[in-house]
Amino acid sequence: MAGLVSNLIQTLKGQTDLFTQTTALLTLKREHIVKNDIEALRDVVKQENELLPRALKNDKDREKIIADIATVLNKSKDDLTLSYLAQLIEGQPEHKDFVAAVDEFVVALDEMKAANDQAKVLVQDALEFVEFNMNIIHSSLDVPPAGYGALEDGHEPGSFLDARS
Repeated sequence: MAGLVSNLIQTLKGQTDLFTQTTALLTLKREHIVKNDIEALRDVVKQENELLPRALKNDKDREKIIADIATVLNKSKDDLTLSYLAQLIEGQPEHKDFVAAVDEFVVALDEMKAANDQAKVLVQDALEFVEFNMNIIHSSLDVPPAGYGALEDGHEPGSFLDARS
């Protein structure tokens, strides 16, 4: 059991590191959105996409370790939360390190969620601004240029170059 808890601590530390890196990238993304620096934004998205496979693997590793711990403890893996596991291993040598890893994990996760929410709001605002500008451009195109279109009496105006006039 001690080996599994030790593996879980290392996995949590790995996820915490990935969350911290992701938060830094989200902060950069926010700055590039504000500056309207599309090229730099592409670079940040590329870096985020490089972190994604590592994050997915780390998450699967964590789930597997928790499932193994649940089997050893004869508990359901769905009932085995990190805080419940901390209670179960209280008094064990790994307890202090486990609680510290969980606390760091939760803080990093909360920071990442907050940075993600801020970036999401900025992207939504930017999209609304683009839509607003597109509507202005579109509405300005609905008005025919001077000298074209139907006259008030319904007849089409001729051009001074129109030979039929």
